[in-house]
Amino acid sequence: FTLPDLPGICQDPFSPSFNPHYDSAVASESKAWIDSLGILSGEKQTYFSNSAFEFLAAHTCPYADREGYRTSCDYLNTTFILDDYSDDEGGEGARRMADSFMNALREPAWDDGTPFAKMAREFRARLATASSTARQRFIDTFDHYLEATVREAQNREEGIILSLSDFMELRRGNSGVYPAYAIIECILSIDLQPEVFNHPALWNLTKIAGDMLFIANDIYSYNKEQAGGHAANNFITVIQKERGVDLQGAMDISGGFFAKYAEDFNTWKDQLPSWGSETDAAVSEYIKGMAASVRGYIEWSLTGPRYFGASVQEVKKTRRVLLRTRAG
Repeated sequence: FTLPDLPGICQDPFSPSFNPHYDSAVASESKAWIDSLGILSGEKQTYFSNSAFEFLAAHTCPYADREGYRTSCDYLNTTFILDDYSDDEGGEGARRMADSFMNALREPAWDDGTPFAKMAREFRARLATASSTARQRFIDTFDHYLEATVREAQNREEGIILSLSDFMELRRGNSGVYPAYAIIECILSIDLQPEVFNHPALWNLTKIAGDMLFIANDIYSYNKEQAGGHAANNFITVIQKERGVDLQGAMDISGGFFAKYAEDFNTWKDQLPSWGSETDAAVSEYIKGMAASVRGYIEWSLTGPRYFGASVQEVKKTRRVLLRTRAG
């Protein structure tokens, strides 16, 4: 099948960039931290380590200073390790994981002895300098993310493929994009008050950027997920069922969704009001951060080995992907 040309669709403000701190020891520090938790093992641990989420952080957070880059690395490692772990769990296992993590994220003194609680406590410590508003927004959105992850595990256990509208609601939660955008506020010490963050123009920008990011993820991860039997919670699978089209048709339709959202992003950006120079500057940085997340994820997907393995450079050049045989 042929991938949609997402880089070609991504014009300004979705320009590629890269964090200059990637060549420092920060990436190694974050990798060592996540490895020390011992959550994954064997082939799954090797695959996780080779995915190079620190490289993703450099693409998606080009604006961060050294400490901010480390926070971004830790966030992505945390999110993807929870996602990879939950892929092999049913609803009950995903619920135990979510409860352990969230209890410790809310109350750092809480401990059930699991690596998930330890990971939550240690990650929360990295948010000590964030405003109380941004830190609470991260905790709330991460809770929503884990709740959606549990629902996904339950759906997978029961073999459920959702309708497009129900899927969109769930995917906005389990994609992890909203806590990722809250991390932008934490890293940049931005304090967007509710009357600003909840303004229709800024909220629509946040939702649109989130949808763009999870559609890009589902396009690029589809081959890996279908081969592993985990494609029920994927935009491509849902479009195939909803529209009655084949795989290529679903890829093309998904590219159309992405292109429309890119247009809508710029439309809503032009409708932002002014809240004064200081707040306007903070809003501008937040929007740039969201756009960098979208483009950075695309660049990483077409550079690293997580989704296309040794064929990634050929896939980037041709957009052609050989459908993998499903395991089992």
